[in-house]
Amino acid sequence: MKKVVIGFMSLLSVLALSLGLVACGGDKTEDGEGKGTRYSIQAPSASDIYTVENLPKGAYEGDTVTFKVTLAHPADSILDSVQVIGTAMGGKEIVPASDGTCSFTMPAEPVRVTVDASYYPDNETDNFLSWNEGNVSSLEKWQAAFEGDEYYSFSDDVLLASSVTSQPSQSSANMALTSHTEKAFSLNQSVIPGEALSIEIGYSDGTQANAFTVRIDRSKVSAGTAKIVLIVENGHKFSDKAVLVCTVTVTEPEPLTKLDTWTETVVFDLSAILRDENTEDLYFTFEDLDWDETMYAQHYQTILDGDYTVSADGKVTVELNYAVGHKYSVTLAYRMSNPPAAPSMTVGTSQSASYTAEELTFSAEGGSIEFILG
Repeated sequence: MKKVVIGFMSLLSVLALSLGLVACGGDKTEDGEGKGTRYSIQAPSASDIYTVENLPKGAYEGDTVTFKVTLAHPADSILDSVQVIGTAMGGKEIVPASDGTCSFTMPAEPVRVTVDASYYPDNETDNFLSWNEGNVSSLEKWQAAFEGDEYYSFSDDVLLASSVTSQPSQSSANMALTSHTEKAFSLNQSVIPGEALSIEIGYSDGTQANAFTVRIDRSKVSAGTAKIVLIVENGHKFSDKAVLVCTVTVTEPEPLTKLDTWTETVVFDLSAILRDENTEDLYFTFEDLDWDETMYAQHYQTILDGDYTVSADGKVTVELNYAVGHKYSVTLAYRMSNPPAAPSMTVGTSQSASYTAEELTFSAEGGSIEFILG
């Protein structure tokens, strides 16, 4: 009887071991009544740029797997991609939440999680490219200068200039590239969004690029700090590139002083010069002689030849947005490459207006003045 019991126990042990091997075969384990097969999850490799927290070693099909990716240097780094990869499912991109939380639904197979992140510390030079001396590290957000001002000049951009400072590998051009791709981006899109950045390329001889300048549109930025990254890839050598990084601080401008304004009428009598062949190119400019850059007001108000009409009696009537108490000059000119002398101008009728020593003033809103041209 003892031998029979021992033999029976041995048989049970063999059966138990066989079942265990079947259940645990490969990357699968049997764990949990009624949940089926538990599949393994391979974590990303350890990194100095990021850490991965709370990623389980396995999960059941249909489970929501949640974990967190944290950048070690968030101000200097960017999370390029997070993926979950399986044999049957292929690669699936995971979009992290703002705090780095990631999640995916577990498939019916073992998977691995990959994280790709880039670290961008500030530098002055890299490979064949260097920042130019004198680049700014701070800029002021652009603001409208007066009511209705929607004009932003290309010249108001802030420039981050760089130059080729060493011979690019395998390039036939001297200290330049004839084949290249470039991109610029911000690590803080809420301060300097991608739409605020553009790249201007300088050439030494037609197709030989030796300068790359990042332009920042100050009308599209917000107060704060952002890293700007410029990457120039050398098209002459595979995987050869230069990566330049700098930190830019954006500040709010000082608020401008708002002025009281009146709407005034100015009439130009062109009847004496209507037969002049150049009259159709005539334009008028009012300059606020008391304006300074701290004021929320127009410095110049220009009425071009296409912005006015001449009445049947030869008169042009325009409106002047007049800053109360200020003095204005009135200038006539022709919009042409070789303009003739401007016509003479004398004062006609006026109401609540004065033009003395070539300075125009008004003493009440709704005033008017007439200038007779000859």
